Amino acid sequence: MAEVDMDELLEQLKSEFSDYISDRLSSIYATLDQAKTGEVKGGDALRELRREIHSLKGSGSTFGYPIVSLIAQRLETYCSDLKDLDEKQIAAIQTFADRIAEMAELEEQPDIAATNQIIRRLPTRFEFDITDVEVRDVEIMLVTPNKLVARKAAGELAACGFRVNIVSDPIEAISIAVRMPPDMIIASAVMDGLGGIDLIRGLRAMSVTSHVPAALMTSMGADQLKGVPADAGVIRLGATFGDDIAATITRFNLG
Repeated sequence: MAEVDMDELLEQLKSEFSDYISDRLSSIYATLDQAKTGEVKGGDALRELRREIHSLKGSGSTFGYPIVSLIAQRLETYCSDLKDLDEKQIAAIQTFADRIAEMAELEEQPDIAATNQIIRRLPTRFEFDITDVEVRDVEIMLVTPNKLVARKAAGELAACGFRVNIVSDPIEAISIAVRMPPDMIIASAVMDGLGGIDLIRGLRAMSVTSHVPAALMTSMGADQLKGVPADAGVIRLGATFGDDIAATITRFNLG
């Protein structure tokens, strides 16, 4: 009897999740249509979109659909710092929403390899003309709560043609990295809850991420960097920032 009740509960939760996803996506699609026709200004549309995206990011893992949370997190990164919406961006956001809809319909969630392929096919936003830049199939996770540092580092990496996923919460970064290991992780040394050194060491200790190259962004002196894995790079926040990023990319043979 208990098994039947559990099956019924799971079906109920699945139905509730399906309804919840449908409502969130309907709101996103409607907002995009309104932005496209000019009925709603881009800034107002982005405000509504960010609210719905954040809800999707939180609900996926709760209901057993981590791929939904992963796509929503990438969409959140895509929309970060946007002040307005053009046709290309509207189309890209709709692509994210379409992928979420597809993933929510799956009976079984994709494994790590399939998840990796799905995520890497998602749109990437560059804030400059990329016609002279070779866009590479290289995913770099940038973990920092500092928006200025994130923007500067992301700009340097994007200029090299890399896909950049910005994560502000180091605990969330662990969850994302385990489900979809990036090609490299760059983390700020000082963060609330979990510093960059401990984050890198923690990921090193897990088999699924032990092979992922890592670098620490810091302004600390060498005597304060005890505990940093010997094979991790160090990127100094200062005049050599760009050079340090380039050296780190070369060191790990990513460029």
